[in-house]
Amino acid sequence: MSEASTQGRQAPRAAHAAMAAGQPSSAASARSAEPESLWTLFRVVFALSALSWGGLALMAQLELHYVERERRFTQAVYSDFVALSWMVPGAVGCNVAVQVGYALRGRIGAWIAGIAAVLPFFCTMTAFATFYEAPFIRSLAAPGLIDHFAIVLAVLIGITWYRQTRVLVNAPLEWAAAAIACLVLLTIQGTAAFVLLLAGSFATGWIASPARGARLAISLSRADKAIVLTFVTLVALFAAPVPSSYAAHLIWPRLAGAGVTLFGGGFSALPVLKTLFEAPGLGITAREFTLAFTLSPVSPGPLLNVVPFLGYLVQGWVGAVAATCALFIPSGMLIVFARRHLRRLETHERFEHGMRVLRATTTAFLLTAVVRIAERTPHEAPYLVTAVFALVCLARFKLPVYAVYAVVALVFTAAHALGYR
Repeated sequence: MSEASTQGRQAPRAAHAAMAAGQPSSAASARSAEPESLWTLFRVVFALSALSWGGLALMAQLELHYVERERRFTQAVYSDFVALSWMVPGAVGCNVAVQVGYALRGRIGAWIAGIAAVLPFFCTMTAFATFYEAPFIRSLAAPGLIDHFAIVLAVLIGITWYRQTRVLVNAPLEWAAAAIACLVLLTIQGTAAFVLLLAGSFATGWIASPARGARLAISLSRADKAIVLTFVTLVALFAAPVPSSYAAHLIWPRLAGAGVTLFGGGFSALPVLKTLFEAPGLGITAREFTLAFTLSPVSPGPLLNVVPFLGYLVQGWVGAVAATCALFIPSGMLIVFARRHLRRLETHERFEHGMRVLRATTTAFLLTAVVRIAERTPHEAPYLVTAVFALVCLARFKLPVYAVYAVVALVFTAAHALGYR
């Protein structure tokens, strides 16, 4: 095997080791700088989350800031964040933000980044719930404007897919994994296929690795076992049939259990949340539940940003806080738990080979997201113009996505004021 390919295998491990030690390396190409302050971490993640419509948009903006601009992580290291976030339940964009905070400042950084990622859409959706009967709130859900925002999001995701594919998909096995993943995701629906695809990709990379004989051992501390037991209890409470008279009293722990099982993003969560929140005794109607998901694209954040809205309808501000904590804290704890044990495996050659195939597979999720958005938006000239405009602004001039959203919203409003539809 050539020296170049050997160095290619060793580079991600060297980057991992350098990041774990808090020092830059030539393989990582990381910026030699002081550790990021907690205030800077909060400010950056909060700003990026406030200007990200959708979890994938937040992932793309975090990558743009911390990989391309600040160079605190390599593409391989950041892609490990993304791959693990896809494997762990919860909002994928928030999971990535928690990992960024954990890598930069440890557990306190994970909490700071998680709060900063959730706070913008918590405030927005809770405000929507407070005034959800007002006409101006309903006007924000105009289908035409949402479709134009979706086109901008698709372009941003497509650019991210192109960049990641150039870096992460190189060997024939990786190309095969990415192609098969695209085919599976475009033809088969359901979270089971999603989880099996990720597990199968990692297993294929593990089995195909040229390294042999190295043993892999993981031990759990007493605290880790307590965390696992808590997760199991929450999932069991969520899965167990609960009499309608107790549904309202157990809504928050059951929501926490649901959050530990939600793979694949907000659309996969819709039937679960519908079952939980339209239960007798909670007072949420089907109309109110549908309105929450209608307003979701207007607010920054992932599709799971509907949770504060629904929580507010159940119990006011207390319910909004309780619902947000119930859904996002368990998944944040789980991603940190997984990340801590993942760091023990970074020097294991077969594990690293499996992660490379897994990273290649995750690029298919981005491409599939672009295809799904294109299928749901009208194929008309104004939307093509929006796509070209977004592509030039984001790829050629590297403008921030919020500026593109603002221009699109202004043009849309002006066109409607002049009578164009």
